[in-house]
Amino acid sequence: MILFEKKNRTHLEPALHNENLYDYYDRSARKDVSKVRDVLNEWFECYPETEKHELKSRFKKTFSSAFYELFIFSLFKNQGFAIIIHPKVPSSNKRPDFLLKKDDIEFYLEAKEARDKTIKQEAHQRRINQIYDSLNKIKSPNFFLRIEKLILKNERQPSTKKIISSIESELKKIDPDKVTELIQNFGFDGSPRIQIEDINLKLVVSLIPKDPEYRDKGGMPIGAYPFEVYWGGAEDSIKNSFSKKAKRYGKLDKPYIICINAIGSRFSGEYDVGNAVWGSIALSWSNDPNNKDEKLVRQKDGLFFSDNGPIFQNVSGILITYAMEFNIPVSKYWFIKHPFSNHDLDFSHFEMTYQYAKNDKININQGKSIGEILNIETNWLEDE
Repeated sequence: MILFEKKNRTHLEPALHNENLYDYYDRSARKDVSKVRDVLNEWFECYPETEKHELKSRFKKTFSSAFYELFIFSLFKNQGFAIIIHPKVPSSNKRPDFLLKKDDIEFYLEAKEARDKTIKQEAHQRRINQIYDSLNKIKSPNFFLRIEKLILKNERQPSTKKIISSIESELKKIDPDKVTELIQNFGFDGSPRIQIEDINLKLVVSLIPKDPEYRDKGGMPIGAYPFEVYWGGAEDSIKNSFSKKAKRYGKLDKPYIICINAIGSRFSGEYDVGNAVWGSIALSWSNDPNNKDEKLVRQKDGLFFSDNGPIFQNVSGILITYAMEFNIPVSKYWFIKHPFSNHDLDFSHFEMTYQYAKNDKININQGKSIGEILNIETNWLEDE
């Protein structure tokens, strides 16, 4: 069994917003997609034969989570670990993703995504994506569409047939050269707007004229989407994902590593990781009026320590990644050892950079990049 069959592919368009990613990768003839497909097939070939059917089925249903499990499997296999899929544990009927063995160490490992959004928010985004996919069918030979506002007023999925017809009708009335002149004189505020509102939705679209040589060339009409503004980062989703996995198996007989793929839109990297693992940053000062001693400190709200002392001591460490199928060799990661674990694990067996606490300081032991471990060049998607 292979993940993607060898066949003739001709589709060169980008993926739709709501398209199943497995289906898109399986039909796309783009060169960069072909390279991703080849890597995933190579990894899949090394996966245990008895587990391939289940993993391939999950790729077809939830591409990103299945990708992450295969990514983690390959990442540790390339570091010399023997891997058992879904091993039994003595304290639970549930089974972790992997049991890894190398030299004189053994440990369990779980892989999970952290995506920032609730199930309800994900469903809401899919409804919006469906509208975007419909709007990208608009015939707009002279303009790109800039979606300034899209508000869904209720739980109904709006019909877009009349919306498309209305926008196409308005576009025929507008001279792209005159719009270009307006934008040159007044900026994008001078661009005409098409507004549509009914009981289900409110949509505001402004127009970006195409250069004359690109008019009547086809392609997807949406050129810009609304900006998303967030208050806060991804530390809460990392914490929630970690705690669910940390409590899943009770008391374990071996060390336990939890891998979190933080791929939500709010994830900012080092800052979120530090807040989630070591505790959020706060300003501290003295009550002494002659010496305020103001400084930044970590609060006791991280994954390893609380006001009541060490927590989640059944876990030996956490690996936080920002890994997707198109950024494999340059995927960022943070591998962190639990300083108070009941099952100490010797991190020198890993080829990865890791953090550890010693003498009240966070220390870093340098290791390899993801690309170096997986033997994938950073420019792997570029044309040869």
